Amino acid sequence: MDVTHDQIRAARALLNLPQQELARRAHVSVITIRRLESPGTCSRVSSLATNTVRQTLEQAGVEFIPDGVRRRQPPQQKAALLSRLQAISRASAARLQGNPPLTDDDLYDDHGLPA
Repeated sequence: MDVTHDQIRAARALLNLPQQELARRAHVSVITIRRLESPGTCSRVSSLATNTVRQTLEQAGVEFIPDGVRRRQPPQQKAALLSRLQAISRASAARLQGNPPLTDDDLYDDHGLPA
């Protein structure tokens, strides 16, 4: 997948990475970064430089997806989040135990609107 100038700029913003720092990490010039982030000049950058910048951004923690970019989450953070969500679910189930289940009358008024 080819990356766009908007994706490169967004990836750099997600990482809070100045152009100078990205250029240093990718071993390219700041002018190359500026060209990659500009709508009209992106095509003037070699594919080797573009791939190097992309790989540098991916190593820094972003993932390029169709029409966008997102932060990658390390596996240990995913596991910790899942564990927290499971604990919340168990605590919630324990609090609801023994209570009668909710009915439509509890949730909606006489006109079918949320109560």
